Amino acid sequence: MRTARTALLAALAGLAAATPAGAVIGGQVIEPSAVPWFAYTGGCGAMLVAPDRLVTASHCVAHRRLQDLGGINIGGAMTSVTRFAMYPSWRRDNGGNVLDDVAIMQVAQPVTAVTPVTLGGDTALPAEARIVGRGRAAAPGSGASLQRTFVGNLREAILRPMTDAECATAWKRRKGNSGERFDGTRMVCAIDIDGRPPLSSGCNGDSGGPLYAATPDAPVLIGIVSWGGAGCGADHLPSVFADVQHYRDFITNPSPAWAPTTATAAQIKGRRRVGATLTCMASGFATAPTKLAVLWNRQGGQRVGRGKTYTVRKSDRGRKLACSIEASNDGGVASVPFSNRLSVVRIAR
Repeated sequence: MRTARTALLAALAGLAAATPAGAVIGGQVIEPSAVPWFAYTGGCGAMLVAPDRLVTASHCVAHRRLQDLGGINIGGAMTSVTRFAMYPSWRRDNGGNVLDDVAIMQVAQPVTAVTPVTLGGDTALPAEARIVGRGRAAAPGSGASLQRTFVGNLREAILRPMTDAECATAWKRRKGNSGERFDGTRMVCAIDIDGRPPLSSGCNGDSGGPLYAATPDAPVLIGIVSWGGAGCGADHLPSVFADVQHYRDFITNPSPAWAPTTATAAQIKGRRRVGATLTCMASGFATAPTKLAVLWNRQGGQRVGRGKTYTVRKSDRGRKLACSIEASNDGGVASVPFSNRLSVVRIAR
């Protein structure tokens, strides 16, 4: 745990929001070409740490499907995510978030034209650091119009670093926007540089983005946007980042435990009549799951069952049934794709 952190002026790419939204509060607009190692996927930021690997926040990939992460533009090169890995203790919660909020993603085509970021080491934080994001550009409750709030462009802002003791004091009687608590062994904090308007902060949609030092041409990654207060800096609470130094071994692990992702949709098998047993199946996993959580829903969104099989009831006659699956193992938890053709059946009258 670092106890004395030097000033870290930050361009904040994002606060924790498991539901990503619109760009850094305050700061200034920048061109994507200024930070070619930064990627935006699935509503979150990510950084290139190796030609075939990105790092992001764990809550940005948990319970997601591969297609949710979409195509990725890294320095003008288009690629896609083939698999992801959450930190091994991903089952430990911090409020509604993940305690160890770090994940890595492997991309289909290595990006060789962009230099990856350097991971920060066990040294005092520099006097300046920057953060980048596409999240909200205006804080909640600011009165800004939706057009101004969700501009979707790339911004950076400057923040001041805080020691772990200062951050622990700031959060002592407060929780993050998803009920998080500060842990100095895992987290780094930063706040607006002088505490006077206009305030700079990260916000919804900036999750997974970087807190980095040095220059955009030679970035040193210090933190990964994880969470913050509901006021996005307007409440004078610091932004909180996963501490890259603490997670270095995981980020660079050549053979992590990968989450059980698949591109194959969940499929219902069985006779579609009252009294019959339906089975919800999944296949095509790149890494085997150790657990499948299956939910059954009736037309209209009514939950009617859990588990791999479901016995059709009289009340299901003439109605549609759908199944959804989440697969998990030590590498994380992922949703299995859903298909209107394969994952839904209509029961005979």
